[in-house]
Amino acid sequence: ESFSTVFGNLLNKQGSENEKICAITAAMKYGTGLQFFYHTHPKRFFDVGMAEQHAVTFAAGLASQGMLPVVCIYSTFLQRSYDQIIHDVNLLKENVVFAIDRAGFVPADGETHQGNFDISYLSMMPGMTVMAPKNDWELKEMLRFAVKADGPVAIRYPRGNAYQGLQEYQTAVEMGKSEVLHSGCKVAVLALGSMVEICADVCSELQKAGIDPTFVNVRFVKPLDTALLDQLARNHSLVVTVEENVQNGGFGQQVCGYMEEHHPAVQVLPVAIPDRFVPHGGVDSLRAQLGLSANAIAEKIKKISSSYSEGIRE
Repeated sequence: ESFSTVFGNLLNKQGSENEKICAITAAMKYGTGLQFFYHTHPKRFFDVGMAEQHAVTFAAGLASQGMLPVVCIYSTFLQRSYDQIIHDVNLLKENVVFAIDRAGFVPADGETHQGNFDISYLSMMPGMTVMAPKNDWELKEMLRFAVKADGPVAIRYPRGNAYQGLQEYQTAVEMGKSEVLHSGCKVAVLALGSMVEICADVCSELQKAGIDPTFVNVRFVKPLDTALLDQLARNHSLVVTVEENVQNGGFGQQVCGYMEEHHPAVQVLPVAIPDRFVPHGGVDSLRAQLGLSANAIAEKIKKISSSYSEGIRE
């Protein structure tokens, strides 16, 4: 199943359990998996057409009257409602859930559909909670968490088949808490959402090279898990952040800022999309082009680790 279908099926079920939940989209009913909710709860389903700004303001109005709106929009189109998210939702601290479909690289739909900015523009907003799941199980848990949380919450997830690996790791979702998948030393790899799958391969490659990295499923972009960063600083000299989002304003830059202020001895390597628009292409091809493939990330880490070793020998 796709992430969209996993999300849509659970939201439909939750709509049966909580009559305050309503679903809003902007001409993306089938693309976001809301057809299930529409068929079961037609009076609480709203398709406003190609009017993302209205969708968000409408959601804020419903939330102000005690409803719990879940706004389901592709990442690239949510950009159109930037002002409404700030003024109508965040400023008023309304309980609105943003389900951000097609986050990250979007294959075959072209340059305009790449969802590479949502982490940056959402995490700068006061009061916003921003999450990304590693697999299908975690998407369900994050949605259950989001509908019970206070204030606006955003969940971003990619297009395509939902990753089903790492099912043995099912730590409960807690506000602002990451999930440590493996504890190592010296090097820590912090992967966000869709990049957890890629970084599982990165960590395997590093272990073959004699590097035992700590592997973290970030889960929350905001609030930042500063307690984990403080802990990593005790026995790690390199922290690598990996995200499918532009580097400017992204998760990696937030980690850089915190570590520079509180743990300047720790080097941070942000791995993200460079400052450019992403062209049409398949996901694997784009990751290879932009340095986000497992091999490219592993080579960057090995090169830095090697320079540390040479410095010690000298």
